[in-house]
Amino acid sequence: MYFKISCLAEDTNSNVVFNEVLAAAGRDIVTKDISRLRGGWPMQDAFYAFAQHTALSCLFLEHVVSVLNQMPMSKVSMEKGESHSLDLSAEEDTLQAALLALTAFFRGGGKTGKKAVEQSYASVLSVLILQLGSCHGLSGSGMQEPLRTLLGTFQSFCECVGDLEMGKILARDGGQTTNDKWIDLIGELACSTSIKRPKEVLPICTILRAALSRHQRFQREAAAAALSRFICYSDGVASFLEQMVQAMCLHVSDDSPTVRSLCLRALVQIPEPHMIHHIAEVLGVIVALLEDPDESVQLTAVQCLQMVLKSSPKDAVDPVLLNLSVRLRNLQISMNSKMRSNAFLAYGVLSNYGVGTQHEAFLEQVHATLPRLILHVHDDDVTVRQACRTAFRQLSALMEVDSLSALVNTRCFNSDRRSDYEDFLRSLAKQLSQNFATRASTYLSSVIQAFDAPWPVIQANAIYFSSCMLSLLDDQRSLASFLPEVFGILVGKLGRSPDTVVRTTCSLALGILLKASNPVTWSCLQLDLAEFSRKPQD
Repeated sequence: MYFKISCLAEDTNSNVVFNEVLAAAGRDIVTKDISRLRGGWPMQDAFYAFAQHTALSCLFLEHVVSVLNQMPMSKVSMEKGESHSLDLSAEEDTLQAALLALTAFFRGGGKTGKKAVEQSYASVLSVLILQLGSCHGLSGSGMQEPLRTLLGTFQSFCECVGDLEMGKILARDGGQTTNDKWIDLIGELACSTSIKRPKEVLPICTILRAALSRHQRFQREAAAAALSRFICYSDGVASFLEQMVQAMCLHVSDDSPTVRSLCLRALVQIPEPHMIHHIAEVLGVIVALLEDPDESVQLTAVQCLQMVLKSSPKDAVDPVLLNLSVRLRNLQISMNSKMRSNAFLAYGVLSNYGVGTQHEAFLEQVHATLPRLILHVHDDDVTVRQACRTAFRQLSALMEVDSLSALVNTRCFNSDRRSDYEDFLRSLAKQLSQNFATRASTYLSSVIQAFDAPWPVIQANAIYFSSCMLSLLDDQRSLASFLPEVFGILVGKLGRSPDTVVRTTCSLALGILLKASNPVTWSCLQLDLAEFSRKPQD
């Protein structure tokens, strides 16, 4: 029977015969328990026959790969909130049949089948990677069977081509269904392939670059995940690398946040000898993605910026220096502690470029950022604290004030104890008042805004720092502007704040203001205390 089918495929239109066999396999999957059929599943024997046939093996393999590549997978439009239950069922059956056909081909093709697989290695691995994306998309909607079938097919492929390392990676992580995990899995598979089969990188990347334009979101994500790793190994042909860079730059505007992030990650992994030619493009992408509507993409952009700045020449950074500064400042108040820590770290690294013709302009940005940075030196999150200390060291060097630079070496600056932090604030307020007296109003305006920060500890830090600054302020006009406002807010928070750290700090801050040795401070308080005690506080 299978000899006749092979002859029919050989003597007529093979694609028609292959389609009929796959359709029959799909019907069997729906109507029968193919794993328990007495005497085995006849369709599997047909797949074996095709795989072992000298003339048909390559044709059948190409056909199945083509079927998988052409599957509409309308279920992936779930990203738009749509659901097509009938289409989903039919497509799942076709997918299962094609994957089982490949499994049989890999396992039962013998030398002939293996030769066909080796000849089509790039197209086969590419389609398996793309289907890994599709099947993870299906598993997210509750359909687990396609993923299980695909993993079996993928393992059979590894055994067929003798890639034990790839098989181990699949066995270890193949069942992971969370987004980050399956993306990482594809990245590891790409790295393994690049090391073991470097000559296959170019044809695989050519296929996957084209896949970035597909309609199916999960396949685009799978392609981007692989390309973000393959690019590290694509420096052999300059024109090929150029095509890779163009593709990544084009698809950083993809609808999928995952694709946008992965394309950027690919760009920052351009092999070092070639990166100098693409720095401007990469920085331009980062500037844009720092304002991406998706926070995960913003975080990727901040992390990638730090990587790029380590090797960027000053003339490449200068055109975007101030843009980067503004965007990083906006991210330093994120509720995501990882975002805050990376934004502060990146700002510190960016300060290395704040010299030369843009020194004064960048220094203005630094003074605008400084109050926030100081407040987050004692953030609730330890990684944010460490990031702020690192950034403060770098910024203090840029400000060229020896006493500030000396402050970073004190115990109070490097301690996590609140009492030490308050000592640091008192010392810092003194240094700022002495060295940047004309900026005191700017600092205070920024600090007072943090009285309403979403973190009680940052509110407390702002309260204490503002009282230290006010107690040292000699400018009567500034005192008349800020002191009544601050005093009134402190009185209100002392009585109504639900947070112990805020109430305690308000008490300490009021004591600092009332005990201030500055006679101008006393006169302002005497003038306005009675008025504020009569006003209802918000």
